[in-house]
Amino acid sequence: MTDRRVLVAEDEFFTREGIVKLVNDFPGFKVIGQAKQGNDAIEIVRREQPDLLLLDIRMPPGPTGIQVIETLRSQQSTISIIVLTNEKRYIKAAQEAGANGYVPKDKYQMFLPTLQCVMETGKQVFINPEFSENYLALKRRVEAAELNESERTVWRLLAYRNEEISRRCHKAVGRVRNIVTEIYFKLDIPKNGELSQRFQAVEMARILGTLEEPERDYCHEYW
Repeated sequence: MTDRRVLVAEDEFFTREGIVKLVNDFPGFKVIGQAKQGNDAIEIVRREQPDLLLLDIRMPPGPTGIQVIETLRSQQSTISIIVLTNEKRYIKAAQEAGANGYVPKDKYQMFLPTLQCVMETGKQVFINPEFSENYLALKRRVEAAELNESERTVWRLLAYRNEEISRRCHKAVGRVRNIVTEIYFKLDIPKNGELSQRFQAVEMARILGTLEEPERDYCHEYW
């Protein structure tokens, strides 16, 4: 299999060199370029067409990482983009701009699982880094949970409001709530002060490609 071609955009020299070495040690990935400013990243993506961009949020004096994402998406670039940041306040903006995922710079152990999830599914992976598992490991986790048919159906619809799930599944809203609680328990989804159990369950389904995405009017505010 051909290695995934990676561009690393990070303004701090030693951080950038460390990420380059880390990624080159991963099986199936190869760094083909480095950028220390946002404009450099945009130009290299245009010229080299890498598969994946690891992108710092703040790279003065040029455009921010968010602006780089917006520029690339406006140019119809389909490159997968993973944001590198320890500042959670930027994560939602990166997601809305079109990034595929994020990794905290100090969580080196999460780089490979997140890269694999993004590249194997082609979907957005915005999930608690400690919970962002390897795609195959996540599949094994779900298989071990042994969800029944009703639980799998509700899980697939979990981005909808409970009332809409109730209507679609022909179950009382109270019964839907009980099933949702059982899903959290079986999937061993922790309560987290930053990310709700609902959000984590939805992102797991999205990573595995089983989630049904609702229209905005029916969407559960699970962020």
